[in-house]
Amino acid sequence: MSVFFLKDHLALSNYEILNKINQIINEKKIDIVLLEGDHANIVNIDFIRDISNKVKKGIFLGDDMVWHIVNLISAQQCDFVFSSEPISVFKFKELGIEAFYVPIEGDGKIFKDRKLKKIYDVLHFGRNKTTRNEFINHLNDNEVRVKCVSPYDEEANSMEKLANLINISKIIINFAESANGERNFNQLRFFKKFYQTKGRIQMAGLSNVLCVSEYCASSELLYDKSELPFFKTKDECLKIIKSYLSNEDELKKATEKFHLRTLNYEDSNYINQIKEFIDKVDIKTKENFKAPFWYNYLFINQNLRTRFKNNYLSSFLKEFFNIILSLKRYDLIESIKILFSTVFVFLRYFPFLLLKKIINFKNE
Repeated sequence: MSVFFLKDHLALSNYEILNKINQIINEKKIDIVLLEGDHANIVNIDFIRDISNKVKKGIFLGDDMVWHIVNLISAQQCDFVFSSEPISVFKFKELGIEAFYVPIEGDGKIFKDRKLKKIYDVLHFGRNKTTRNEFINHLNDNEVRVKCVSPYDEEANSMEKLANLINISKIIINFAESANGERNFNQLRFFKKFYQTKGRIQMAGLSNVLCVSEYCASSELLYDKSELPFFKTKDECLKIIKSYLSNEDELKKATEKFHLRTLNYEDSNYINQIKEFIDKVDIKTKENFKAPFWYNYLFINQNLRTRFKNNYLSSFLKEFFNIILSLKRYDLIESIKILFSTVFVFLRYFPFLLLKKIINFKNE
């Protein structure tokens, strides 16, 4: 297996990076390439297309809800998609793309039953958000004490510390609500929120601790209501948690059922399902998909902006000229639109990049 960090090679143009990747594929006889997706980086449909077609090409997506339309276009040059959102898997399958659910918080070596004495009744770990605080305050006001930690707290700033906190808690509370992005390509941007499955659920389950979760359709694809208790309102949340805390036997039975179900998603178990899925995937014939202008502009900007942010003048210029040379891929009208947008983005960043270089040179 080889790991290739794109950020370590941004001093090169995309063309040079692709040459390196294809060279590694040939030298090490690699037959599967898995790319990290989500968020506009330098990996777009053209980048994926230029990776050797002798390999199975896949993309892993961890935040597809907001970026789905972008990811869907990029995936046209992939043979398969991994997503940490179960519903997203079906969205890709709708368009004939092989897709598979892959959890990202299933490390059974860290999240496991450590047989520690319970100290906290309810634990919430994650960032403070207004809606979450309303639920937590409602619990506290009704004599259910909730221990809250954020990723920035000393007692919870590593996975090992977090695993211990989970183990000394009776119940983990999970919130599914997420804020929606406002980017133009996000078709759901008109809605303020959506509900997304979270890794807290499996982190709790692997640790043999019950999770009580805000309802999320994606989570319901992984657990039924008898395995993972769901709530929608503050009163429902309070009622469920109070019921378990007042009945130790019921809490124990519910925890065991939840734990056994979650073990299916533990890395050492689930890796066999991932392998079975990949083995069945074939290298498909890729269609000559025409990406819309907004998609091309998004990545033109990102390709040049990434080099600008990292102060790479040489690869910035190379990438600019490579984009110009690639215009032959498009029809006349599209070529003109891309040409003008590329020049616009170039002029947006180039003077400031040049200025940064001059200042750095003087400081040296």
